[in-house]
Amino acid sequence: MDRQELIGKLQDFKQACLNRGYIEGDFFLTEAYPGLIPTSFVVNMVVKKAWLDSVISRGEALDKLLDVLWETTTAKTREDIFTLGVYDEDERHLFEQLKTKEAA
Repeated sequence: MDRQELIGKLQDFKQACLNRGYIEGDFFLTEAYPGLIPTSFVVNMVVKKAWLDSVISRGEALDKLLDVLWETTTAKTREDIFTLGVYDEDERHLFEQLKTKEAA
C-alpha cells in the first residue's frame, strides 16, 4: 500500500482520535524502511498535552491509541503500519523537523 492509500484508510482512525480529544491535526507518515518497496510506515501524530497528562504513562496513551486503531481499521491496513510515533504539543518542533526531513 502506498502512502496516499494508507492515509485514506486511516481517516476513520484520525477522526475517532480527534473526536476523543487524543490528537490534533493531521498524521504524517514516514517510511519504516526508506527505499524498500513495499515498505511499512510510521504513523506520526501530535497528541494533546492535556490528554497525555491525564493518562498514567505514555505507554497507557499508546495502548489507548492502539485500541482506537484496532476499532477503526482492518487487519490489512494495520499490516502496513510499523508503529505509531507519538509527539506531545511540547515536542511539536521535533514533529515539524521530521516532516521537513522527509520532504527533502
